[in-house]
Amino acid sequence: MVANFTEVLRRQANRRGDAEALIDGSQRWTYAALDAEVDRYAAALLAGGVTPSDLVGVLGRNHARYLIELLAIARIGAVSVPLNWRLHATEQSWILSQAGIGVLLFDDDFADDAAVLHAEAGLRISIANGKRALGGGARIDDLLAELPDRVRVPDATKSPEDLHRLLYTSGTTSRPKGVMHSYGNIAANHLGQMLELELTPADRILISAPLFHVSGLEAPGLATLVAGGTIVLCETFKPDEIAEVVSREQITGLVLAAQILFGIMELDRMDDLASIRYLLFAGVAPAVRRRVKELLPRVRLVDTYGMTELTNGCCYMDAAHEQEKVGSLGVPLPLMQLRIVDGDFNEVEPGVQGEIIVRGAKVSPGYWRDEATTAASRRDGWFLTGDVGYLDDDGYLWFVDRRTDLIKSGGENVATAEVERVLAALDGVAEVAVIGVPDPRWDEVPKAFVTLAAEADLDAQAIRQHCLANLAKFKVPRDIEIVDSLPRNDSGKVLKRVLRENEAEKAR
Repeated sequence: MVANFTEVLRRQANRRGDAEALIDGSQRWTYAALDAEVDRYAAALLAGGVTPSDLVGVLGRNHARYLIELLAIARIGAVSVPLNWRLHATEQSWILSQAGIGVLLFDDDFADDAAVLHAEAGLRISIANGKRALGGGARIDDLLAELPDRVRVPDATKSPEDLHRLLYTSGTTSRPKGVMHSYGNIAANHLGQMLELELTPADRILISAPLFHVSGLEAPGLATLVAGGTIVLCETFKPDEIAEVVSREQITGLVLAAQILFGIMELDRMDDLASIRYLLFAGVAPAVRRRVKELLPRVRLVDTYGMTELTNGCCYMDAAHEQEKVGSLGVPLPLMQLRIVDGDFNEVEPGVQGEIIVRGAKVSPGYWRDEATTAASRRDGWFLTGDVGYLDDDGYLWFVDRRTDLIKSGGENVATAEVERVLAALDGVAEVAVIGVPDPRWDEVPKAFVTLAAEADLDAQAIRQHCLANLAKFKVPRDIEIVDSLPRNDSGKVLKRVLRENEAEKAR
């Protein structure tokens, strides 16, 4: 039996109620105050018509209310679905419909999108977390105002198999996939985070990664509360502003996207970062990592390998080997196993490249309402990552490449098939192929190769405007090249490998 995660707040409120649990700018909550606030929000949601059987979409930025709402949803036993606010409204609408979301909580910044979503996705309830309520919809403040000052909502009883939340990721298909996280997944991740990062009540963890993303929620994210530490929220990605928060709040650990590390190297005052004991990141070139280590020699640099399907990180680099194994992504976390296999699913020897497969308590049970994709990603109890790597003689993972066409741009996944689907819908476009091309700041960005139908009156600018109207900005190709034809093999399949090779040749 795994307890409902929110029971952690009960325990911490009893043990160390006066200790700081959550900070958002000038707002601060002790564990006792946070537990009471979650009770009030849970009661407000119930009063607003939310039921334990609901899937509740949450659309907002990294503010304390967002996190409190996620905790309140878990307390009543409903399933939270944090929504990527960067997506276009048409993308959001598809997710709400595919998931079967009946309730939407939204911030003022997204009230216009919420109105569209309420109408198109057939939502039962929309609750505003601000001033701009929809017609006939409730405001969370009004629901809270009708409650007594003190109210207690029991934590819903949960088992390891029960669904805790859905996180939608673009994955490698043309549509987003809802990754299921069970209460067992969450408990296993929190154990792994606490052991690997050596979390204690003295830790003060900065979360600047979006709370709709697994790295914001679980790296170490909510594990901080299990350890009795303090979560500090911040929605900026500007290195100088992050450094100011680190200095003011004496932050001990944080997860950083690769592009922020570039900015960290340019800061004038490294003293502002003196309180940090670890930085967690992925996809950083060894040269960048070495430079950061020169600037912050006492800070543990934790290279990681993970994905949403693994409830965040699967492998972490340990402190004892971070210099000796620069470029490696570490070893599996507790309760996790990792192997490298060949095309026949046979385990290969150290140093031999193959597909990375994983199994263990952190592996998601699958994709929501998508049995075919779930089945295709499993074999003999192992999750097939689609990534290529190898293990060295000491069992450390070294990442080589992705088998899929997934583009990772600035910490976000971009499925080339999704971008291609949008481009192909534009009148005048005959064929399209999208690849990822290197970018010094974002790691990769999309580039589209487009062939036009006869007599089509289109140029790159018009095609780009179509993308901006139908895709999140980070998915829009930076470059659109109109070509006469696309390279193909004998069976007619487009050879993206040739496109990548041509781009690499141009870059030389």
